[in-house]
Amino acid sequence: MSYVLTDEEEQIVAEGGAAGRLLDDPMFILAIDRVRAQCADLILKSNPQDREAREDAYNLSRGLSAITSELDALTARALTVIAQAETHPSAGTDHQPDVEPADY
Repeated sequence: MSYVLTDEEEQIVAEGGAAGRLLDDPMFILAIDRVRAQCADLILKSNPQDREAREDAYNLSRGLSAITSELDALTARALTVIAQAETHPSAGTDHQPDVEPADY
């Protein structure tokens, strides 16, 4: 049985696939982890009067977390669309049998 996705569902699946590829890319994850480590290092080693620098580092780290969370959400949404399509073929499609019924 084939499953027909709407244009919106196809877009969700495409975005989720792209997000998943980013999250699976070791260099992307390495870059994110390195910048997070730099932020933590700056926060821990900053002078007490360097409040603005700490806040900037904190905000950068939070921004990286927001990016990876959004990529996770896009991937999960795509997987949900695929799972729903596999268990509930599109209601708007008229499924015709692949083989004509035999004469009895």
